[in-house]
Amino acid sequence: MTLDAGPDDAPQITDEIDITQSITGAVERLSRTRQYAILGGLIALALAVFGIGLLLSGDDDTAAPLPPKPEIPLDAWAPYWTLESSLVDAPLRVPSMREISPFWYAATGVDAITVDENADSEATAAFMDAISRTDAAIVPSIVDALPAGEMAAIIADPTTRTAHVDALVAFAEAGGYDGLDLDYEQFAFSDGRDTWATTRPNWVAFVRQLSERLDDDGRTLTVSIPPVYDAEQTADSGFWVYDHGAIAPYVDRIRVMAYDFSVGEPGPIAPLAFVERSINGVVEATGDPEKVVLGLAAYGRNWPVSVDGECPEGEEVPGVTTVNNRTVDELIERRGATPEFDSVTGEWSFGYELEITDGTTTCLQTRRVHYVDADGVRLRMDMAREARLDGVALWAFGFDDPDVWSAILPTVDS
Repeated sequence: MTLDAGPDDAPQITDEIDITQSITGAVERLSRTRQYAILGGLIALALAVFGIGLLLSGDDDTAAPLPPKPEIPLDAWAPYWTLESSLVDAPLRVPSMREISPFWYAATGVDAITVDENADSEATAAFMDAISRTDAAIVPSIVDALPAGEMAAIIADPTTRTAHVDALVAFAEAGGYDGLDLDYEQFAFSDGRDTWATTRPNWVAFVRQLSERLDDDGRTLTVSIPPVYDAEQTADSGFWVYDHGAIAPYVDRIRVMAYDFSVGEPGPIAPLAFVERSINGVVEATGDPEKVVLGLAAYGRNWPVSVDGECPEGEEVPGVTTVNNRTVDELIERRGATPEFDSVTGEWSFGYELEITDGTTTCLQTRRVHYVDADGVRLRMDMAREARLDGVALWAFGFDDPDVWSAILPTVDS
């Protein structure tokens, strides 16, 4: 995933946490606000309806069976901005997953692992408590939130690299996590391609050192990285800075972010040809699909295309926003749009006009939306299965709706 696939206000990560403090202790000390008391009630209702509470307690031989696992292992990222929905759904959905990655932690210094200031502590604590009651492995994602070039400098120096590994290991130990997921995207998207040849071996050395430390504690290491398209290092090779082949022996899983094909301009999110190219390239680079996990898009983007007229001063003129499977149908209905399916990309799109007025001055904005629906999620899962990959990872838990789960678990009435 990339951070710009989140809410419109970019995450600001500043609240440092004590990495020696366990999540369990934090949960015990946090008081529930009225809002999350209501959500807690909804969770209790969900447990009652689906019988999962009895099952997880193991106290009743007549408890309902666990939600099934899909035929290919399923992982998911769980962003803080989807917790209102994913918190309620966690008892039913997370048991179908192999790994779940809370997505609100960041590396903000050599020895600083921090929590995004926009992540509500009550909601995150409740979510951690809910997923700890399932059999899914808890593998928090750590993003690189440092300015461009700083993480590259940290891992280039053996002293600071070791200090950063120490911080990550201490974080995993304090939380009692099953492993870590590194989402260090600054190398690819901020540092500049002219740095890649230098960063590449340092990244491999860092991954190897961290992997060995985590493995000693019985923990796993996952990396979430953009794709490569072959095993070379050319302008057409994709994001070769991550040296997918060299890190493969040291990591447990490589989650390939096979989405965000279109960002700055309207276009498909994860077109089928791009997904296939990403799968083939990473398998070629690693030499084996056994550690490759395909990232699945369950979202879309909504771009402004043009504006006619003069927009009123003081009125907000929306820019690029996001949609997902929970929100897109309401947008279609509200705007009276007619989606069209593109069999080549395997995605849907539609356009509409948005009037912006203060009652006196008016402009008309034309917008275009592209998104991957439930059938598209299933189609990409099938591609991963046919390529014999190690699994799929949903970006993101909370973007899904019942149709997505019917696609993920097609034999189950979701």
